[in-house]
Amino acid sequence: MSDSGLPKLEVADIIQALDGVCNSQVDIIGTTKPLLACVVSGVLRGAVVMLGGEGSEARNTDEYVALMKKLIASDIVLLAIGYPVKIAQDAGLLNPEAKELCGAGLKRVCELVQIPPVLPLGGLEKIGNVVTIAQALSSDSGLVIPKLPVVGCDAAGVSAQAVELANTFVGLGVDTFVGIMPYEGSLEDVVKASGLVDGKDAKHTVSADLEELGDAIIADIEKKRSGIAI
Repeated sequence: MSDSGLPKLEVADIIQALDGVCNSQVDIIGTTKPLLACVVSGVLRGAVVMLGGEGSEARNTDEYVALMKKLIASDIVLLAIGYPVKIAQDAGLLNPEAKELCGAGLKRVCELVQIPPVLPLGGLEKIGNVVTIAQALSSDSGLVIPKLPVVGCDAAGVSAQAVELANTFVGLGVDTFVGIMPYEGSLEDVVKASGLVDGKDAKHTVSADLEELGDAIIADIEKKRSGIAI
């Protein structure tokens, strides 16, 4: 799938937008600290990086959109890269008006900084931006990446490319949630055959039911928040 023409924001664009929640007289601008402040205060619960590559279109679009809406309604901001950008664009979730679908906290942030609840990072060639943001959040918060209330999600997980990306996220210490297609046999056998490998500081959660996957994502983010007492 060629996705080089997908809408995209650079890391600097996102940081500049988030400066809109700062008091420029006393706060340091040009960092991820405004985002962290929103998370620490509970205005935002956390963030999900949604990615998808070739073959993602095999997943029913309505399921994809329902998962995105479930997360933003729970005050979780989404960073989309690859196929989910197209899904979000077609569903109107890249528009500022999508704030009406958000929980009260995320809606407030969207209004303050004039951003949609789903931030497009472009095609998969921009995957390095995810690493940059994760490292910046870690540096600005003083927390190692595995402790941040940030997770990854591939709602389709149907290709070798998707498995490679999911393993990369887990290797960074980011819990990753994979929505596989309906299958026959045991889930254990399906996961083993997929090539997904848990890491030292993070793991994969796999489900064919995206409603169930969304619940698991929210629970993981809340567990991470509890782990750092916020």
